Amino acid sequence: MSDTPVVQSDRRARAPNHVVEDKRGRVRHVTSMPATIVISHYDQIPCIVRDLSDGGAKIGLSRRYVLAERFWIVIRHANVTRRASLMWRRGEFAGIAFDHPFE
Repeated sequence: MSDTPVVQSDRRARAPNHVVEDKRGRVRHVTSMPATIVISHYDQIPCIVRDLSDGGAKIGLSRRYVLAERFWIVIRHANVTRRASLMWRRGEFAGIAFDHPFE
């Protein structure tokens, strides 16, 4: 047997709802909550909230969906409905900022 310790990547080591601090000093809750992006009454996009802070979130969604610059997001599990703006998009992930942070 080798004396070399086994190191897991940071992604695998994270537990659900783990709390981390981002580059801007905000506390983010790493999670995996289903959510819905609401473009209009008839246009809704399913997504997964990957981390959540008082000012925004990182969401995962299929590459096939095109996001508008502004939309509503509904996170039923957290009882949250917020107007949001798209800040960035890379592949299957997007960063969004809420118009009004949590109080």
